[in-house]
Amino acid sequence: MAGLLDAATGVLIDGKWRPGAAAAPVRDKFTQQAAAEVQLGTGSDAQDAITSASAAAQHPLPPAQRRQILSEAARLLAAHAAEVTANYIAETGFTRADAAAELARATSTLRLSAEEAVRVAGEEVPVAATPGSENRLAFTIRVPCGVVVAIAPFNAPLNTVAHKIGPAIAAGNAVVLKPATHTPLSSMALAAVLLEAGLPPGYLNLVHGPGDTVGNALAGDPRVRFITFTGSTAVGRAIKRHSGIVKTHMELGANSATIVAADADLALVARLVPAAGYRKAGQVCTSVQRVLADARVIEDLSTQLSERAVALRPGDPRDPGTGVGPLISVAEAERARTWIEEAVAGGARVLAGGARDGALLTPALIRDPPRDSRLMTEEIFAPVIALTPVTGVDEAIAMVNAGPYGLQAGVFTRDLDVAFDAAKRLRVGGVMINDTSSYHADAMPYGGVKDSGYGLEGPRYAVQDMTDPRIIVLNLGASR
Repeated sequence: MAGLLDAATGVLIDGKWRPGAAAAPVRDKFTQQAAAEVQLGTGSDAQDAITSASAAAQHPLPPAQRRQILSEAARLLAAHAAEVTANYIAETGFTRADAAAELARATSTLRLSAEEAVRVAGEEVPVAATPGSENRLAFTIRVPCGVVVAIAPFNAPLNTVAHKIGPAIAAGNAVVLKPATHTPLSSMALAAVLLEAGLPPGYLNLVHGPGDTVGNALAGDPRVRFITFTGSTAVGRAIKRHSGIVKTHMELGANSATIVAADADLALVARLVPAAGYRKAGQVCTSVQRVLADARVIEDLSTQLSERAVALRPGDPRDPGTGVGPLISVAEAERARTWIEEAVAGGARVLAGGARDGALLTPALIRDPPRDSRLMTEEIFAPVIALTPVTGVDEAIAMVNAGPYGLQAGVFTRDLDVAFDAAKRLRVGGVMINDTSSYHADAMPYGGVKDSGYGLEGPRYAVQDMTDPRIIVLNLGASR
């Protein structure tokens, strides 16, 4: 079987890979050596990509063809698993377990998108109930937005990209994809898979390059009708300044909290929280960054969480025994270590981990950080969990709601009244009962509020966002 990226360059326009303006290395995040080389596109390449997508968008593919292509792409992605996984581990630094989980989810997301391609439908509107419209029949159809720009994050370069381009194609749009700077290989692999699956030229274009050139050119082009972005709140705001009134989906920052009530199953908490806080080295938007635990159970919980954190060994992500791989860069590991030091200077205690070796950071559990510390108020995006006592669920809810973010939250309790009350009062996009903030099934609606963004992932919900309703009214009595 030929390699997916044998012909790939980093710039895909109108179905063909072409040279870029310069070459750039993709570094192995563990060794810091060059793992591959890709071509960087330019603002001119971005404009050419939009031109290609605009032409394709004039002729939406039939729903059955969209379903067939996306289904075949899912099959091919699984068939190329060995190559995709090797590139994924190299460019992300994530462990083999992380890679296997994301590959499985990406294939599932493509399959879910395939099914949604044949479910796009409008509805009848009861205008006949309006006096004077008794002989009129009205209904809506849903039409593709047109050109969709997808700007991908580094931390989920397979599944999050699948969540962007899968629904966009299912909805009948044409796409221009900008991969993440640090992790372009997985995006390129998905593009190659879709071409191999039979996607015609123009319906998916890809331009790898800097945000201040390629990103700005894509966000500011008036031919673009929808932008889907996952990344920091600061970059999301910058995109909105360029995009104006174009429809957008923004999945932005978070410092997600998980609340532990006094009656919680602590064994369950201790099993789920470390996996949710340390997977992908904590570089997940919904990672458990803050555990707000009832003071009556925090000592027991501290012991259990510490034991689990210490058991996770950082190291080479290719080693099956590695529990946590490196962060995306040495600079990010240095920043996370600085935040830990700031919290300790303010009175926090390190219960486990926190040591840095290059881009590696041992999984850290930090007890009682100051509530105004960056560890409690901003997004650390590292394998660090802050454990804080609260007087009860009410105080924990108030703490979550007082912050700027609102992506997801977890609540552990045996009391259904407490669970439903928290679900109603927490100002977040999703509340996970007896689970952590990081639970996410690809079929469910996923998105935040406040500074965590707006719009929804999940193929069914994204397809709705990526289509426009069009009202059609028939005057059936006009000739009488």
